[in-house]
Amino acid sequence: MRDRHVIPLNPVDPSLDAEASSSPAGVPRRAALQILAGAVGAGFALPSNVEAQHPIHVHLASPSAIEQAQKAAATASAPEFLDDHQMKTFEALAEAIVPGSNTARVAPFVDQLLAVESPATLRQFVGALGSFDMAAIRKHGKRWIGLTAAEQDGVLREASTADPKTSALRAQFDHLKGWISGAYYSSEQGMRELGWTGNVFHQELPGCTHPDRHQA
Repeated sequence: MRDRHVIPLNPVDPSLDAEASSSPAGVPRRAALQILAGAVGAGFALPSNVEAQHPIHVHLASPSAIEQAQKAAATASAPEFLDDHQMKTFEALAEAIVPGSNTARVAPFVDQLLAVESPATLRQFVGALGSFDMAAIRKHGKRWIGLTAAEQDGVLREASTADPKTSALRAQFDHLKGWISGAYYSSEQGMRELGWTGNVFHQELPGCTHPDRHQA
């Protein structure tokens, strides 16, 4: 990735530094969101696939709700909304779309957010998830979690490069990627990838621009 200029952010609430240093999980999402919100207000842009109308933005606008979901995701022994197969499928999709998602606990975090979502949003998410099982079966005769990494990559490349005006799978890909990238880039791991170092932020936010990531 090419070098990026960095500039200092506006002063951050000192209590967030104390909270970050004492938190066993590192920088909490509340601190990350405040920093990211300040960066966006200063003229920065979120990764392009996190659209303003996506449901993840409603959650990211509520730091207290985000904190609750983060804590619940860290201690949950089983999914709150998704069933076991759906969770495994989403984990595999998240890691394939944005590598590092599993270590950032994207799937458990999104599962907690889904647990308080509207029925319409839940149907949309489950439908998008199921569409990749169907695509995997049509192409390879097995469900998503049974595919090899290369087979998954092939399906994702087809989905991410399809015409959004004619491809239903492209719309499902974009929807899931919105959840995944929103959750990932509001985590400490994602914030650091975007350039946050504690008091500076890169002038250009890269989004999902690594060659091994699927772009919309």
